[in-house]
Amino acid sequence: MNIALVRPSVFIMVFLSLYAATIGYSQEAVREWTDSTGRFKITGSLLEVTDGNAMIKNSDGKTLRIPIARLSKQDQAFLNGGDNPFEMVGDAPAIDSSAPSSTGVNAAVWATPQAVNWDDANQFTSMAGVQWQVPDSDGELGWEPQRAALTKKSTFHEHVQPLAINVQSKRAVVGNTVSFAVPKPLTRLSLVDLVSGKSVHSDSVEGHMRPLALLDNGSSVLMVGCSDDRGGYEKKSELQLWRFDGKKIVRSASWTPYAQDKDRGRADAEVLDAEVVNSSRVLTMSDKGHLVLWDLSNRKPIWHARLSERNFAMKLSVDRKLLAVFDEKTLMVLNPETAEILGSTALAPNTPTGWCRVAWSPSGKRILLTSIADVRVMDTKTGQWAFEFTLPGGPVATKALSFPDEKFALLDSRLLVDLESKIQVCEYRGASQIETLGGTSFIAVQSDAGGVLVPAKFPHPAALKMLAKAQEDPSLFLLHPGVAVSIDVSGVSNQYQATVRQGLEKSVATSGYTLNDSSPIQIMASISGPKQEAVGYIAAGSYIVNKYTSAVKLQWNGKSLWSTSGSNVPGVLMTKRGQTMQEALDKAGKAPNTSMFAGLHFPEFMQKPSENQAAGNRSQALMSSPFTLQGLVDSQ
Repeated sequence: MNIALVRPSVFIMVFLSLYAATIGYSQEAVREWTDSTGRFKITGSLLEVTDGNAMIKNSDGKTLRIPIARLSKQDQAFLNGGDNPFEMVGDAPAIDSSAPSSTGVNAAVWATPQAVNWDDANQFTSMAGVQWQVPDSDGELGWEPQRAALTKKSTFHEHVQPLAINVQSKRAVVGNTVSFAVPKPLTRLSLVDLVSGKSVHSDSVEGHMRPLALLDNGSSVLMVGCSDDRGGYEKKSELQLWRFDGKKIVRSASWTPYAQDKDRGRADAEVLDAEVVNSSRVLTMSDKGHLVLWDLSNRKPIWHARLSERNFAMKLSVDRKLLAVFDEKTLMVLNPETAEILGSTALAPNTPTGWCRVAWSPSGKRILLTSIADVRVMDTKTGQWAFEFTLPGGPVATKALSFPDEKFALLDSRLLVDLESKIQVCEYRGASQIETLGGTSFIAVQSDAGGVLVPAKFPHPAALKMLAKAQEDPSLFLLHPGVAVSIDVSGVSNQYQATVRQGLEKSVATSGYTLNDSSPIQIMASISGPKQEAVGYIAAGSYIVNKYTSAVKLQWNGKSLWSTSGSNVPGVLMTKRGQTMQEALDKAGKAPNTSMFAGLHFPEFMQKPSENQAAGNRSQALMSSPFTLQGLVDSQ
């Protein structure tokens, strides 16, 4: 049997449009605003709250500045969103960054080129079925972090990179890069003392790099390049050590740890991630799944593992005693110093994996694993899955994953999911970056008006209240378990209508809905095509296929609530012995994909769309809470 993988030229996309007043985004909700006298009213969307003023875009597209004190009590309550945990404070005094404490890493040795001899290191091999004997891990921080002021964005195109937090030094690094609409790419760093809330902001440096890890001395930062071969600046395979000297940055020479470690030795592998184990040892992961524990004092590998080249992830526990590793279909816990396997479990052989991420719970006793749309939680004491479920839609955590509470997961730094009920509770918007350690989430918010790094706990009180409301009285929501829906297959040709209806009825039952032909909530199915289209398969060339598009839309009173689509073009093409690729595609092109209608997961809860909400998909979360410089704005 031959197998080919399709290039990602055809995507199933689910568009999310929030029904909240988001700040500084194109999906903001429109609402009526009234002044304190009740005489003046405008209709517009909230852009930002800054310096005691609400910036509102009216229906003509003009931006109005309105003092918050002049707004009605209802509008002020909307802006306040209850207790405000994120009020801006004045710039704290700069921390002392010029005199780093002792460290086992000397950046000067990086000036000498050094090839890596992998034979000098122990090689680790993944293994499933190892009995779980994981020692206790302390998942709490053990100290109280404070919020800190950040600078405002230098340009519209400046980007906040993922945060680097060191629990040993109790400091964090926030990196900003800009490479568009500037003569040369620039990088600047903010070094934050998380205990005092003091910070120091470096001058801009010519270069295109992002923080990978903050070392234990609290002032040296392991940086990785952001450019590709055409960029002309530091590439994604290059590392440097940057050290704060007051507001200046002292840089080491570049080092390529994965030289000629990609494409059978024809290219350098990129460095994706890093974890600090102690003052001189750091774990890194390449884009080809090469996991290495380094002694940075001499740049030599201590142990290494060549994981799957596609589906892998790692995360160090807060106390640095345990390392969670996922390799293709196997979840393991290792001793990070020795690579000894302390427990491992394999998924079922036919389980598809992709976009894999792992995270530790605040207690240090659970591991959160996401892969494609699957969510799993491993109990490291028993070696059993505490939770296993699939969320509707596509990949759930392509960029980030957090485990902020034993019962909640934060997906892609925005979507909070209750693990017990599987309810999507809150959609958090507006954060530049979020990093969670020991049950504390560090939220970076940065705009043209200012910036702040804030420690917070998820879920916040309003989200817990909304979850309780949904569980106590589901009928308060437009979509809820037991809701009646109707099915419309008029958009499907007669020969497929019976099959499509039967599949949709199965999905309705699986989703906990009921059928009622007179319900105003309609599930509308359609099949279009065939249309000849060119598709490309990796290492197999391009071919022509007759493409059918199968689509489902959930709507209420003419408003689209949710939709998804698929096609008959196979992502993985399997051919029989003697069968050509084109013959296999010709067979697939004879009929549309009708099986998708039987495998849908409709939203469990959804509120009614507002009168002024535009058509299109809506978030499946119960509520939305955008971050602003002043705090959270809750919309229910």
